[in-house]
Amino acid sequence: MEPLHPGDPRRIGPYELEARLGAGGMGQVFLGVSPGARRVAVKVIRAEHAEDERFRRRFAREVEAARRVGGFHTAQVVDADPEAESPWLVTAFIPGPSLQQSVAERGPLDPEAVRELAAGLAEGLAAIHACGLVHRDLKPGNVIMAADGPRIIDFGIARATDATALTSHNVVVGTYAYMSPEQVLGDAPGPSGDVFSLGCVLAYAATGAGPFDATSIPAIVHRLLHEEPDLSGLPGDLSNMIAACLAKDPERRPPLDALITAPKSIEAPAPRPAGTPLPDDAVGTHANATLVATRRQDAPAVAPPGPAPVGRRALLIGAGAATAVAMAGVPAALFLTRGDGERKAAAPPAPAPRPDGLLSPSGSLTAEKVETLDEVAITSDGRTIAAGGLDSTITLWDVATGRVLRTIEKTGWVSALAFSPDGRSVASSCSTPGLLLIWDAATGRIKVNVRSGEFGLNSLAYSPDGRTIAGGNPDAQLFDAATGRRLATFDLRNSGVNAVAYSPDGKLVAVGVDGYYNKPPGNTVQLLDGRTLRRRGQLVGHTANVTGVAFSPDGTRLASSSADKTVRIWNVATRRTVAVIKAGEATVKDTKFSPDGSSVLGACSDRTVRIWNAATGALTATLVGHSQPVSKVVLTPDGHTVAGVGSSKPDGTVTLWKV
Repeated sequence: MEPLHPGDPRRIGPYELEARLGAGGMGQVFLGVSPGARRVAVKVIRAEHAEDERFRRRFAREVEAARRVGGFHTAQVVDADPEAESPWLVTAFIPGPSLQQSVAERGPLDPEAVRELAAGLAEGLAAIHACGLVHRDLKPGNVIMAADGPRIIDFGIARATDATALTSHNVVVGTYAYMSPEQVLGDAPGPSGDVFSLGCVLAYAATGAGPFDATSIPAIVHRLLHEEPDLSGLPGDLSNMIAACLAKDPERRPPLDALITAPKSIEAPAPRPAGTPLPDDAVGTHANATLVATRRQDAPAVAPPGPAPVGRRALLIGAGAATAVAMAGVPAALFLTRGDGERKAAAPPAPAPRPDGLLSPSGSLTAEKVETLDEVAITSDGRTIAAGGLDSTITLWDVATGRVLRTIEKTGWVSALAFSPDGRSVASSCSTPGLLLIWDAATGRIKVNVRSGEFGLNSLAYSPDGRTIAGGNPDAQLFDAATGRRLATFDLRNSGVNAVAYSPDGKLVAVGVDGYYNKPPGNTVQLLDGRTLRRRGQLVGHTANVTGVAFSPDGTRLASSSADKTVRIWNVATRRTVAVIKAGEATVKDTKFSPDGSSVLGACSDRTVRIWNAATGALTATLVGHSQPVSKVVLTPDGHTVAGVGSSKPDGTVTLWKV
């Protein structure tokens, strides 16, 4: 549970919001209080989905179906408004840790507790299926271990089984490590798909690891489709029950009533010979399963229709070979299937570099006990990377060796991060309360600790001479880098600031405005004087929050990213747009120029980093493999290494790519 962020709503419908409970691909979940003082979980759908009428129709249909779900082992839907500007759903609040948290903190459950968990979850799934729903995302994070028994939560991607799908056919939705084979391959999963996911959840509860864990998501997918689960060490009846749930063939999985009433009588299916492909009806993929993750403006919106089944070779978009085992629960990306006419089992993933401009990670940076990294900075010499997030620590790594240099603790929630030009200091912001903190990079000693306002700063940037620091939220501010004294403020009428950047000559500060509640001058880039923050101009053109700003190395151009799914390149002198780059369905959360100014990079919500030609807007490479939406990127001075972070769920990884 986290405090509300400055831009979060304080009320949804009749419900007062008190805190953040979590986030997912469909929306943000808040702890709320009803008019009668009952605690509830309020899920607010993300803007990009709310704008899709097809999604609204599906959401309304599934809300009505979910309202019918009863039973002791689910979180009851109590209210919803599919017609609201941001559709929302309210369920009963179930206090207690998730199964994922419980196992991480206390270790695996004993066999008898796993049997009780199996019966409880099977009863909950039976209640869901009785209403014509399939959960489609059962995983340890969606199981609450309440004091009076387990509860299944999050109907966010449930699908009514008796209705025509309104989403794109064969889109993969869910979490790979807990998906059924048919769901991984893009087919619409039925109730037996939830049984497979239940088997994965039970294996995690019993062992502390997923039954198909591997060192990369492509390897997980390969194991899930073509290998038997690892259930070694479990008692015979428990192993039999879980193995039956994990049968590759949906028809061979046990019914839920057997899991509830007679789990010890379930026999394990006979294992398939290693490398034996699944039956055609279990793994068939179709040409319309193909979606293009990134496309240029003049490209077709979807892949052209093709013949019915195609070969089984699949290329994973948004997942790479260096993803850590601990993050096997990453939400699914999209599959790009290619017909090759072969009828053999899928080959293991090919090493980087990938075809079609896809680049897998060259490495990653991790540290003990670090789970969330949302901010990243790099020294001007490219030798040291710093990253931080909700863990209240800043970790510094040696880029060349991957070695942790030091950990700075008691930083508060790190909402912004920047190195001084000489690399001797690292500035951070603490969100609650709002603080500007400056640390000695060599020792971790605190040098400056001053209040920055009611809220923490969402972005920080040192001036080229290192004397001042620009920051923002909810207004633009300028601080003395030596003392932390506030030097100037530019009033943005509480519109909010997502990004700040200094021009190479230090004469301008660019401020990306998030347009909080559509207050002026929202969705703009403000150009301010680098010493006084007096207004020098504004860039107008984005239609949603500006999320990132960056000057080109020569200072003549500026790139800005936005929640409107574009990157704009501006002529700084004329204040005019010179290029608009579209990122398809992905929100671009940050942007940077390459050191030579020839390319512009975008950190994207679909777990990729895109690289475009800055002159033509042509996509030149897509960096895949980070397990979460990428929120921030930095580059080494030679432009050959890109580092990205972002963790809507526990991750703790800085992903590196060689470009």
